[in-house]
Amino acid sequence: MKHFLNRAKIFPIVAGLSFALGGSIFAADKIVWKPIPDALIQIDSHPAKLWNLYRDGKKTDPLLLQLGARMLVIYVRNQAVYEIKPEQFEHKGEDLLWRETDRPEKPLETSDWATKDIGSAWRVQVKLAAEGRLLDIQIPQIPDFRRGIY
Repeated sequence: MKHFLNRAKIFPIVAGLSFALGGSIFAADKIVWKPIPDALIQIDSHPAKLWNLYRDGKKTDPLLLQLGARMLVIYVRNQAVYEIKPEQFEHKGEDLLWRETDRPEKPLETSDWATKDIGSAWRVQVKLAAEGRLLDIQIPQIPDFRRGIY
């Protein structure tokens, strides 16, 4: 009888933990894209007209670039760019929500990747090979005065 009571007490605890962990894994699947207000975007050395740049929280990888109605998710470390359908994004104020599981299997063809810290900004350059377009993204950085004056 004692053995049965121990199992009866443990089961709800294990079930509750499984439910809590399962819920957090499901919530972690969604990326909340926050706008980057002072970024600069150039396409083929010309300023883009209608664009927005977003990041996942405070991270700069991945990036979401909105060019008009076109949405590009840029994985800088993996050097991959995916085109996502705009209807896959959910608007929540200024933020956008997206499930990373909705990412297409195949990325766009790219070349000429370059990333560089240029002092006041972090620069990402990538060429969309099929279109022959060079994207130049500059994300402002807060100066780290612990390293000295720039």
